[in-house]
Amino acid sequence: MSSMLKVSLAAIVVLTVSGCATPNGWGAVGGSKSDAVVRLSYELGALDTKIPDESDGIKLAKQRCGYWGFSGAKPFDVETRTCADEQCRSYIITKEYQCLD
Repeated sequence: MSSMLKVSLAAIVVLTVSGCATPNGWGAVGGSKSDAVVRLSYELGALDTKIPDESDGIKLAKQRCGYWGFSGAKPFDVETRTCADEQCRSYIITKEYQCLD
């Protein structure tokens, strides 16, 4: 096997493995202006050891609440965890935030 092919295969393996091990950040997935609630989530793989920073979630929730005219956001105490696939190799973690005046 040529050295160029070996390097290419090694690069593909590293990128594939690192892509699986990198957690996604917070993303807005729903909410209700009338209830003043924003719903955020992220995906967590079975091998992921680092979760997105809670302060990033609060920052995104404040931004989303700001679009509706609110000045802040506070996380609720509970978050939900659901399987992202049939074998539960990854999970969707969802948290709601109360928009504040």
